[in-house]
Amino acid sequence: MIGSYTGDVKGETTGVLHHETTRIWHWNGQTPGGLIKGIADFARLKAGYDPSHWVKPGGGNRWDRGYEVTARFLDYCNDLRNGFVADLNKKMRTGYGDNFFVELFGKTVDQLWSDYKAKYGN
Repeated sequence: MIGSYTGDVKGETTGVLHHETTRIWHWNGQTPGGLIKGIADFARLKAGYDPSHWVKPGGGNRWDRGYEVTARFLDYCNDLRNGFVADLNKKMRTGYGDNFFVELFGKTVDQLWSDYKAKYGN
């Protein structure tokens, strides 16, 4: 597989390692898989290893789609409230509920998703 890869092998490998290492350290008590993968890609994004083929900010059709779609949404949320992703992770220690977004923002996740999509004209 690596032999046929035409992009930045070192950058992609480092990005994948950021993603997978994050999954070791974050809580995932009964959390939707898309959010788990999105948090891992959020760490990759913040480390500067988001590849050019990722969806651009505002892309995607569901906040919990996972990977870069959720990562971009979480980045938006984290920009609104610095430390949001870390606080969300703390709440996920024993389980998960969409109400965590209301507790941390005063808005539902659907409201935040609509605001996010509107920001990018999607």
